Amino acid sequence: MKFSFIFFLIFLIPFFGFSQHTIPNIIDTVETDSGAVILYRNHTWEYLENEPVMLSQEEDSTGLFSHSWINDQVFAYMGSSKRDSIKDTLLPLISTTKSFHSPIPGRIYRGFSYTHKGMDLSLKKGDTVRAAFDGVVRYAKYNRGGFGNLVILRHYNGLETYYAHLSKLKVMVNQVVKANDVIGLGGSTGRSRAPHLHFEVRYKDLPLDPQRMIDFDNHKLISDILPITKKVFYPADYDGKAVYYKIKSGDTLARIAQKWHTSVKELCAINKIKPTTLLRAGRSIRVK
Repeated sequence: MKFSFIFFLIFLIPFFGFSQHTIPNIIDTVETDSGAVILYRNHTWEYLENEPVMLSQEEDSTGLFSHSWINDQVFAYMGSSKRDSIKDTLLPLISTTKSFHSPIPGRIYRGFSYTHKGMDLSLKKGDTVRAAFDGVVRYAKYNRGGFGNLVILRHYNGLETYYAHLSKLKVMVNQVVKANDVIGLGGSTGRSRAPHLHFEVRYKDLPLDPQRMIDFDNHKLISDILPITKKVFYPADYDGKAVYYKIKSGDTLARIAQKWHTSVKELCAINKIKPTTLLRAGRSIRVK
C-alpha cells in the first residue's frame, strides 16, 4: 500500500473538498498506463479524478480552463471548430507577465504540411523539453494514436501546444506551468522512428504552422502578436502561397514528388487525388 499517497489524500481531501472518495474504503492505489486507479474494500475501482485547475477568477475570466477542458482525449473541442467559423482576432503571445521559451534548441528536420500538422525538431533521448508559453497542462499521458507520451498545454490566449514522443512525462494534468518549465524528456515513443520532438500549435483543435509565430533558427518569436484569420489555417489556396506545376509527358507522381522534395501521399492529399490517378500532360498539379 502506498502509505504516503494515502496520507496525502487524507490530509488534502477534507481541507480542499476536491473529492468525494471515502478514505477508510480505499485499500490501495495502482499506477496504470491510463493513470492512477483507486481500489476499494468492496472490490470496486475507479480512476483517480484530477483536481480542478487552481486559477484565480481573473486568470480564467474567459473560461478557457473550464470550457472544453478534457483531460482524457487529445482534441477537446470534439470537432466543433471549423475553419470557416473562425473570427478574425489578434492573439497576444507574450505580455509583461507571460513569456516565451523555445521547447528545445534542436534544428527542424521536418516541417508543417497538409499531412504533417506540426514541426519535428531534433533531439537526443533524455534531452529536456520545456513549455513554450505559460499555461496549464490539459493532457499528459501515453497516447495510442501515434503521439506516444504526449503533453498538451493550453495557454491564456486560447492556443494549445503539443509535445509528442516524449520518453518521460514531468508534469500532471491541471498543473500550472510557466514558459521554460520542464514538461518532459525527449524520446521516440509512439509512431516514431528516431528520437525527436513533434511540436504542434493548435487553436480550438485546428492546426497552425508553428513557423508563423516562432523563428526556430534563432529560438525567438517572430512577433508578440499572432493574427488569427481563416487564412492561417492550412490549406489556404487563396492567399497566394500555393505552388502549381504543369504536368509534362512521362511525369509520374513519384517523379514530381522527388523534384519538389515532397511525397506522393502529400501530393494526393492536397490535390484530393489517388496514387492511381492518371496524370494528363498540360494540366497543373499543386505541389506546395
